[in-house]
Amino acid sequence: MPTRIPALRSSAPSPFPWATRYTHRVNPRSLRLPAATAAVATLLVAAWSFGRPAPAKAPPAPSASAAPAPQPSTTERARRGVVSLERANRPVALGFVLGGDGRILSALSSLGDGNGLDARYADGSIVHVRVGHSDRTWDLALLVPQVGRWSEGLAAATGSDPLRLGSQIKTFTHARGRAAPASLVFKARADLIGGDGELLRDALEVSTRIPPSDLGAPVIDDQGQVVALLSRACSAKTDAGACQQVIYGAPVEALRQFLRSAPANAIPPAPWLGIQGISAAHAIARGVRVVSVHAESPAAEAGLRGGDDLTSDLIVAVDGVPVQTPEKLAEVVRGRAVGDKVEVIVVRDGRFRVVQVALRASPSSRPAAAGSTARP
Repeated sequence: MPTRIPALRSSAPSPFPWATRYTHRVNPRSLRLPAATAAVATLLVAAWSFGRPAPAKAPPAPSASAAPAPQPSTTERARRGVVSLERANRPVALGFVLGGDGRILSALSSLGDGNGLDARYADGSIVHVRVGHSDRTWDLALLVPQVGRWSEGLAAATGSDPLRLGSQIKTFTHARGRAAPASLVFKARADLIGGDGELLRDALEVSTRIPPSDLGAPVIDDQGQVVALLSRACSAKTDAGACQQVIYGAPVEALRQFLRSAPANAIPPAPWLGIQGISAAHAIARGVRVVSVHAESPAAEAGLRGGDDLTSDLIVAVDGVPVQTPEKLAEVVRGRAVGDKVEVIVVRDGRFRVVQVALRASPSSRPAAAGSTARP
């Protein structure tokens, strides 16, 4: 039974600058969430933190004679961004996470109909993924995880020629349930025949034998950056029209162009809180008074209360971040990922409380105005 990973996030700019950056636009009128002053919320956060057990003291610094902790190699760091793509726990392809983005690139032809796919990350965690964008010509697929956002991705190489004499390149292969480094040799740049009979120019033809389940693996240079993605095409066609299949590397230029053409909806699902609120003031704080809570929302499951001035919760901060405007509250929520647990500080019955809320994807059948705090 696949287990869901804890949602990991990265706020760093994408090292793949050509990738379409996904954003969530929120209509403040539809949210109707009140603002909380930064000063009051900050004090409340401090008050809540006061009295909690002090963090353990850091261990003393090692002496000069102590051996430094071993650092992971460039290849090992890159391996953390490689995923195994599986169907019913059977590996069908490899792929890699786009650094600072969380989506996954792989080879389209290995994924079959694209249904029932899971991505297994370096720590063994598994999430369901769907195909958000594809290119039959270059045999590329962009996969969108349906929960969480893995933060250890790969960056594109700049100015690195994988055919240069002395160039050190590696790829990855399935080995004992995980991705392991493997040697690779490129033969030359060649014009091949891609999907739908389209010509592929400057494809990197591979002379190393590659198992079909390893297609989609990245090819990295000695800096651990991506120079190509392993895929397949035809070197030529026989008189009968049969394809003489070869393995090749789709170069970085092709990956850039593919990502530029990705549709705007090829994005991870937006996290959903599920409330409507208005600006309000309590005797001890100002914040977001919850007017209503969607019956099947994360907010409802966490026990957040809606209603009138006397019975409703007043939201002050989320994960310690003051929410001064409706836009700010939406920004905090959409900065998290589906599957995240957030701490919501509220005033309830005249007392400060901390409520744990596990964010989920917003219902696809509901319109954006129906109580979602972070929907596109």
